[in-house]
Amino acid sequence: MIIAHVVEPFATGINTFIHELVFGMPDYQHFIIHGERKDTREIEDIKREYQNKATFIKWEHAHRDINLMMDLKACFQLQKILKGIDLDILHLHSSKAGVIGRLIGSLNSYKNIIYTPNGASFLRKDIPKKKIQQYERIERLFSRFNAKIISSSESEFKAYTELNIKSKIIQNGVLVNQNIPPKPKGKGFNIVTCGKITIQKNPAFLNEIAAFFKNNPDISFKWIGDGELRHELSNVEVTGWCSKKEVYEHLSQADLYISTSSWEGLPLAGIEAMALNLPLLMHDCVGNSDLVNSGINGYIFDSRIKAIEDIEYLKENRNILQFLAENSIKMYNRHYNNFRCAQEYKDLYKAFCRKTKIAIAN
Repeated sequence: MIIAHVVEPFATGINTFIHELVFGMPDYQHFIIHGERKDTREIEDIKREYQNKATFIKWEHAHRDINLMMDLKACFQLQKILKGIDLDILHLHSSKAGVIGRLIGSLNSYKNIIYTPNGASFLRKDIPKKKIQQYERIERLFSRFNAKIISSSESEFKAYTELNIKSKIIQNGVLVNQNIPPKPKGKGFNIVTCGKITIQKNPAFLNEIAAFFKNNPDISFKWIGDGELRHELSNVEVTGWCSKKEVYEHLSQADLYISTSSWEGLPLAGIEAMALNLPLLMHDCVGNSDLVNSGINGYIFDSRIKAIEDIEYLKENRNILQFLAENSIKMYNRHYNNFRCAQEYKDLYKAFCRKTKIAIAN
């Protein structure tokens, strides 16, 4: 089976997600048609992690914002690329690829189209209400096209339902190399987060939380990653872009994973943290709330004060911290491990192709 993955922002979480699908389906042929952004990891570094298991094709004119001229160029280029691939499944990742890919797919009568937003654009919190309403109208319009929408979490599914748009839930998952040396023991309390430093991740909020502890040498904050808002993290150590192995090493040396995101799909960085035995402290938003069973594997916070209180409590109650950590890894092994996500997508791909063959036969 030949899968064409189309993605505009090919970095961080979406890269992790597509990597899971590629390695979870080694018997399929994968093409990754991708955009590039200047403030993300180098594409050659990302390609090496795929070990020649996928073919990469640059989508030259793809970009994030709505721009009629650039979007038309992206449409024509994507159509040309797809005509050169004898694909069985067209899998669209992220909102821009979802719009352009569904348009091209419908115009060219592709039968098997899947769209995984992984954080739908109408859930954004960094734009005016009028822009959100515009994105909602776009989603409603393009939901009429021939494509199956896949929500990555229960809360994203509910958001689509509220727009009267049908979707199916396949929870994100990722296979994590857990053979990482145990973290060194010490008195320090190390708090970590991971991802691109963008407005979605709300770095200013994390910096405010960290500022409260800046005179406490026993508590440290680290951001694994980089991005255009790095300058907002004056109270947080920033590692810069890391390989997946380095990411896991940083996570394994931490005591607590924190997320201040304003919206998510289902955060893969949080899932990786769970796999490496970390409790979660997550800002209450779509996606984040799906990963936390409060008091079992972590806590949800809705304010700076609540986050500070939770950090102080966990620092002073290591037995509770350990309890949460043990449940994190149990939940990971039960729900997000062993290519479970990839297997569900594989089943979906097969079901699509079976329907197509039946339709052609009839």
